[in-house]
Amino acid sequence: MYLPAGLALAAGTVAAAALKAVQPAQGDLAILSLYSNLPAWAFAGGIVLALAIAAIQTVRLRLWDRGALPGCYVCGCLLAPPRAARRGLGMARRCLGCGKLHGVNHHRLMPRVVPLAVAVKETGPVRSVRSSP
Repeated sequence: MYLPAGLALAAGTVAAAALKAVQPAQGDLAILSLYSNLPAWAFAGGIVLALAIAAIQTVRLRLWDRGALPGCYVCGCLLAPPRAARRGLGMARRCLGCGKLHGVNHHRLMPRVVPLAVAVKETGPVRSVRSSP
């Protein structure tokens, strides 16, 4: 989950090192890199991007922990964002833990299951669905 944040930080570091290495050379990029402090800005941009990605992933993880985001029914881990499934079968999400593929149910009205005792308005005992009234 946090790998894209690490990649953004690494890209900012490599870009800053490349711009610092270009400074002794001749040309417009070398002059721009030398006088505008472009390597420091590239490194700072990589840090800001990495922190933003890490914050988004942390919010997703906290929402999953509270039950607001769906989890895998096999292992309970967080599901990846929905993507198009193979052969035009709609949308699917892959589990980040076990890797199983879960279909996205677009017509579901509630994001989580409500127990029957909470959903019933009566105060009396809850009857079985199979029993006749």
